Amino acid sequence: MLMIKKILCYVGTFAAALLFLWGALLLSSSVPDEKIYDNLYSSAQHYSGKMAFGFKSDGRYNSVTDNYADVILLNIIYNIKSNDPFISSLDTKYYSGGEEGVNAGFYYSLTEGIPPDTDYTRYWHGMAVFIRPLLIFTDVEGIKNIGAWAVMLLMAALCVILTVKKQYFGAAAVIISFSAVQLWNIRLSLEYLPSAAVCFFMSILYVLLEKKSDDILIYLSICGGVMIAFFDFLTAETLTILIPLLLVYIIRMNDGRTGELKSMFRTFFLNCIAWGISYIMTFIAKWTIASAVTGENKFTAALSSVGERFAGEADKIGYPKLILYAPLANLSTVFGGTERISSGNIIVGLAVTAVVMCGVYYILRRKVFCKEAVIFAVIAVIPFIRFSVLSNHSYLHEFFTYRALASSVMALLAFVWYNILLSENKKTVSGNKKSIKYKESR
Repeated sequence: MLMIKKILCYVGTFAAALLFLWGALLLSSSVPDEKIYDNLYSSAQHYSGKMAFGFKSDGRYNSVTDNYADVILLNIIYNIKSNDPFISSLDTKYYSGGEEGVNAGFYYSLTEGIPPDTDYTRYWHGMAVFIRPLLIFTDVEGIKNIGAWAVMLLMAALCVILTVKKQYFGAAAVIISFSAVQLWNIRLSLEYLPSAAVCFFMSILYVLLEKKSDDILIYLSICGGVMIAFFDFLTAETLTILIPLLLVYIIRMNDGRTGELKSMFRTFFLNCIAWGISYIMTFIAKWTIASAVTGENKFTAALSSVGERFAGEADKIGYPKLILYAPLANLSTVFGGTERISSGNIIVGLAVTAVVMCGVYYILRRKVFCKEAVIFAVIAVIPFIRFSVLSNHSYLHEFFTYRALASSVMALLAFVWYNILLSENKKTVSGNKKSIKYKESR
């Protein structure tokens, strides 16, 4: 009976979170079309003549601007009509522009009223909740600036909260990890913003509420899964569960209250399962509702797209090879590669990382191994599993999926740190007690 009650509470939390966000989407969709036209037109002019994917002068893949995704998003927002927000916000479409491309398609939609011809209901396009109202006041460049500042302020707030809690390593780990994936480049595209924003927002909640109970964490994980599926389009979604949980374990390691390793893994997997189910069900809910209100089967196109991301054959490489190539492409990007897979950057980047981390660990290590830190090693691997599973998508879009490696960086830092700090302070976090003294190893 207790288990049934819990499951009902979890389902209720999922439904409440989704209904709240969907309500916000409907509310934003009611913003009058004429109020946003001028800034949409200004935005279309901004993209005129631009490549679908723009590189900075240094040619690094981590500096790619995804104009393609932004133009599609703005075109979808234009095709969400304020006189019919319910159906048009669910039956999301855009005009492809034919041979001239999506930039031209967006412009022709605005100036010539050409109707959309491409279905894009596989995503919720929740960014419209913020972008459509902001289009009353500014164009895409202004919205990018506002979004980037909002993300930076959320990160700053997270670091301040960690510092106030005397979690200095946690605050430093956040800064180092997101610097490693060039967080400042999220301003380059509207679609780069949601994963970081949701990650920092959820991390603040996890950090503030983690002492309440592990059940609270599961409720937060459910909300996080719904939010990232609603706002994001498959960029670096794992950040929204891995970074918050990493910070929870960092705090509990410092306080000596993680419990046994088995308990740590149980908490970790339960939260990941709650997040994953909510994430998938948010998409299924979109396809189901959209199919119901339009009378069209939205599942066929959506599931075809899902299959392409899992087992497509990018650049005629072939699916089996992509399982390896996708993680390599993301490593190449994080290390500043100028090609999809820059072998030299990968070798040098991994070598420098290994020398620094192993050197610090070897010099400062103690004889007692912190077994609780094993969980950090496991978390560090998860983004690479994600890259391999969604190999086609992760290979073609490594210029934004690579940001998921922020959690790997943080996990690696924590693994090394706690094998130095906890031993040095003669403290462990295992067992039933809050802390047990280590024997002096030196």
